[in-house]
Amino acid sequence: MALDNQPASFVDGRFKFDLNLGSANIAAWNNAKYFDTKDMPKWWKKSFTTDTSWISPDSTFADRYVMDFDDYNDPNAKVRGIYIATQVDVLNFAFHIKPTIAVGFSMKSRMITNIDDIDPKLSKLAENGLDYAALWNLKLNDKLLNANMMAWNEYGINYSQVVSDQGEHFFKVGGRLKILQGLASVYAYTDNLDYELLNKDTATTLVGNVEYGYSSSLDDLVNDQGSFSPFKSASKLGVGIDLGVVYEWRPNYKDFKYDMDGETDIWRQDQEKYTLRAGASLVDLGAMKFTKGGLSRDFSVNTTTLDLRIFDKATDFASFDSIIDSLITNDPGWSANEDSGETYRMKTPAAISLQLDYHIWKWFYVNATGMISVMSKNGTSRVHVPNQFVFTPSFDYAWFGLHVPISVNKYSGWKAGVATRLGPLTIGVVDFRSLFANGKVNGTEFYAGLRVPILYTAPNDRDLDKVSDKADNCIDIPGVWAFKGCPDTDGDGIPDSEDICPETPGLAEFKGCPDRDGDKIIDKDDECPDLAGLAYFKGCPDTDNDSIVDPKDDCPDVAGIAAFNGCPDTDGDGLKDSEDNCPTVPGPIVFKGCPDTDGDGIFDFEDNCPTEYGPKENQGCPFADKDGDGLKDIEDACPDVAGPIANKGCPYQDTDGDGITDNEDQCPTVKGVIENKGCPKIEEAEQEIINTAFENLEFGSGNAIIQTSSYASLDALAKLLLKKTDWRLQIAGHTDNVGDDAKNMVLSKKRAEAVKAYLVKKGVNAKRLNAIYFGETQPIAPNETAEGRQRNRRVEMTVIFK
Repeated sequence: MALDNQPASFVDGRFKFDLNLGSANIAAWNNAKYFDTKDMPKWWKKSFTTDTSWISPDSTFADRYVMDFDDYNDPNAKVRGIYIATQVDVLNFAFHIKPTIAVGFSMKSRMITNIDDIDPKLSKLAENGLDYAALWNLKLNDKLLNANMMAWNEYGINYSQVVSDQGEHFFKVGGRLKILQGLASVYAYTDNLDYELLNKDTATTLVGNVEYGYSSSLDDLVNDQGSFSPFKSASKLGVGIDLGVVYEWRPNYKDFKYDMDGETDIWRQDQEKYTLRAGASLVDLGAMKFTKGGLSRDFSVNTTTLDLRIFDKATDFASFDSIIDSLITNDPGWSANEDSGETYRMKTPAAISLQLDYHIWKWFYVNATGMISVMSKNGTSRVHVPNQFVFTPSFDYAWFGLHVPISVNKYSGWKAGVATRLGPLTIGVVDFRSLFANGKVNGTEFYAGLRVPILYTAPNDRDLDKVSDKADNCIDIPGVWAFKGCPDTDGDGIPDSEDICPETPGLAEFKGCPDRDGDKIIDKDDECPDLAGLAYFKGCPDTDNDSIVDPKDDCPDVAGIAAFNGCPDTDGDGLKDSEDNCPTVPGPIVFKGCPDTDGDGIFDFEDNCPTEYGPKENQGCPFADKDGDGLKDIEDACPDVAGPIANKGCPYQDTDGDGITDNEDQCPTVKGVIENKGCPKIEEAEQEIINTAFENLEFGSGNAIIQTSSYASLDALAKLLLKKTDWRLQIAGHTDNVGDDAKNMVLSKKRAEAVKAYLVKKGVNAKRLNAIYFGETQPIAPNETAEGRQRNRRVEMTVIFK
């Protein structure tokens, strides 16, 4: 997108500065005639200078090679027109103030000539000097005929700026304010011109409105009194404006950012970053006010007979104007319209430009641009550009570009050309046919220019350390920006060139070497790099000042001796204090450093009689035996009365006075007999009742239900207990080891309680009955045999006396 089409195109582009030292663009097209090159043997020059035989005969050359696009008599024939434009850029430059703002200046000279809406029949008559009988005696009409020419200079200031940079989505705008200096202008206009020719000399009908005029700067030229000056202003200074906006879609925008020289997220200004770019602009909006030349006219004609031979006397524009003036004065069919003033405004060729670019890959692009004129078709005194569409595939590299524009407009039709940029030189032709003398040539357009471009470049970084080579003091060694590209391998803020320990972070005061413990002794010379210490001990500490460094001192906070790795032996008994139970008193090692003077195994500090052998329980003193029974008072329950050792030094008692001492009396509170171990004698018959009850007692299998066969013996036992009111009965349940232990325990309990319940039911007080149970825990016979297991399944009954 050039600045002429899109004033926002330069900013954020690949050019840092672009100076156009001079360029020219010339275009001339028509849609009425074309030159047929079919018989040309060579290109243009040789075909008309060397190999010219094809031209003969000269008299028929035009008839053979200058052809009409359309037959004038074809009802579908298009109106004809001519477009001629030149532009000379005298000086043109643009530069970036910063990557997001650019300014520029342009000074150029332009000229545009438009001849539009020529009816094909009128064109045919004009070609033949009206001597064309096929178009005589026909009522003809040219609804609108326009002819305009303007030459002017432009002086423009361009400003463009990035307005939004949101990653993928990017917008920029631009504008150009122009001072317009009109040099010359001409206009001619007819509206609804009706005419009919009787012959080449006579018009039987001529009706229409006609305006023509020119700028006062052409007066001398019109009057053959001088020449036109391209530098003399012919208008008041006008103002023009171009406005544009561009959107870029940048889906891969992160690929165009880099870090360099301490800055991050820098755009690659040397590359196009978009995938798709769209622009819209309004260009050449403006006008200039010209002073009319002396022979400008605005008149109407409505006549039925006009002798056209009166115009044969017009040898120049002045004489032609004089004839028109005479007709207006003398012929009632001719009348001058009211003069609108001595000045007229000539509008510049305002147009809307729409651009679309697609970045295919690397340096390959395709562009589509539409130019739409916004000038009114019916207006006078204005020049315009044709509506045009251009499709351009291109290869665009830093100092070289190749473009193939394919375009169409109403004057040129379809055409394809080529343009190239070779360093400072830009040259191009819009239509191959005019370059190679091929096909139907109906015009030409070419441009050439010399420029001095300065492109943005990516900074060189040979060692890839994100420090540009021009700022890198160590260009071949990766480094950091803080040291202008020189390395700081350990990242301690000291360059390797000044760092004695380049691979280990350190301190500036030690030239980059570390001192982790802060003892002012660098780690490589410090035998204790993580502990602050003394230079005398090579950086190791000696907290307790015992001349044994802490790492080798088992007791670093207490002064000690080397024999115990720095731990103390206060009492000097050969046992260090931490293992000495008596660290301040010498003692044998076997007693952990504590003394035992009397050898009773009790340390002196725990011995109440340190010089007399005594037991520990008496605090190291010997025990007394006051009653002389051989049992020390400490062990004698009756220390004042002699008694047997077996009774703890006390004499045996006979509480119930039955002559049997309590220690052998199973009923010490009830008088009994020796044969019954001190318990009252149970009569044989009574014992038999108890034994029978025990022996006859039977239960259901695996339960606690007393069998009826056991009732008689239990009833006899109940009667006996009711008789013997001083007896108590202990009922103990037992089982064998068959089955689960817990279940056997429960079963023994239930059976003992079942016997108790039966006896209570027979009148025995429950308080006299004590049911206990042992499960399988107290067998009286081996459980390995059926007989033994049967004996173990029992309920024992024992009489207990009060």
